[in-house]
Amino acid sequence: MPVLPYTLQKPLPVPGFKVGSASCGVKSPDLKGKRQDVTLIVAGVPAQAAAVFTQNAFRAACVDLGEQTVREHATNIRAIVANAGNANAGVGEMERVWSQQLIELGAEVAGVEPNQVLSASTGVIGEPFPIERIRETIGEASTSLREDNWIQAAEAIRTTDTFAKYTSRQFEANGKTYTITGVSKGSGMIHPNMATMLSFMATDAPIRAEVLQAILSRVADVSFNSISVDGDTSTNDTVYLLSSGLGLGDAELQDVSAFEQALSEVAIELAQLIVRDGEGVTKFVTINVSGAENETQARELGRTIAVSPLVKTAFAGSDANWGRIIMAIGNSGSFIQPDKVSMKADDVLILKDGNLHPDYTDEMGMRVFAKQEFTLTVDIGLGDASAMVWTGDLTHEYITINAEYRS
Repeated sequence: MPVLPYTLQKPLPVPGFKVGSASCGVKSPDLKGKRQDVTLIVAGVPAQAAAVFTQNAFRAACVDLGEQTVREHATNIRAIVANAGNANAGVGEMERVWSQQLIELGAEVAGVEPNQVLSASTGVIGEPFPIERIRETIGEASTSLREDNWIQAAEAIRTTDTFAKYTSRQFEANGKTYTITGVSKGSGMIHPNMATMLSFMATDAPIRAEVLQAILSRVADVSFNSISVDGDTSTNDTVYLLSSGLGLGDAELQDVSAFEQALSEVAIELAQLIVRDGEGVTKFVTINVSGAENETQARELGRTIAVSPLVKTAFAGSDANWGRIIMAIGNSGSFIQPDKVSMKADDVLILKDGNLHPDYTDEMGMRVFAKQEFTLTVDIGLGDASAMVWTGDLTHEYITINAEYRS
């Protein structure tokens, strides 16, 4: 069961964009007509584009092609085509051929040129890509194009996700109200940089591609690069951000601060939804690291705690085993002065300046660790920088899901 204590609000249409989906049986022919597995996002005008991609060295061809397209055509993107069920990764020379064919199919049904199309794939690694099954049915994605189809897009990129992930924000600038809507998928193989995930975000804010890219890179660090479920980074991770604003004829935003704030909120919520839906996850834990010399140190330390199997199994068992946490801190590779480290679980002070606090009892810690959601705060006492990382626990269900992933 996901750790989701609230109901997602219906995503907002974004002027300049329509979304459709198709059921192609990507993972198996038996699923054709039973679940949507291809997503098509079409811009009615030339859109500005930005992207961030996986840091895995064994990355899929769709990532390489997407990076090249954004580099060469970032001011003239018209569509995103994405599939779930097969990653089209680790399959040799045909990988690039199939990726290009998917782009061409997306361009054909969207009525645009292939060099205006970005693609993404997610699913099982190392299996032949069913391009012919996609070719037979991708037309459904075109005929279903609508401005308010974002939930269907989120459904169609799911793999082991238990629910579709989407959100929207609006902000004011230049006397107008602009919209940002995003969808994401991800549940396992989640770890920076980035996580095993796809996310597509669209806005009508009039912002040039190079400015979008700078903003997206910053936003990704505090959102998609700040989550971890299991410590594994995928071959296919992709985030695309498209803006229709300039193509709609609006004057370029000179002050983009409101946009960056709204985009951060969208990306952080999408990233947190991935952790909340982590495979087998029963706990949602915020790790807040402060007192670091710089933000990079704080984030790396948070990630080290978040990825430790011993820490995560303690979370799963509601066991306030703080010794595992200081073990992870010491394993972070960062310079640490143990006598300056303090730690809290919610408002329960466990360590102060490297010493167990005299008022702390194990029962106090256990009560916090038994919650579905709690915050672990670590202050290493070396500076003023801080960072947050979000993670979950590691349960028997995670093993079951991944042991049977290809069954």
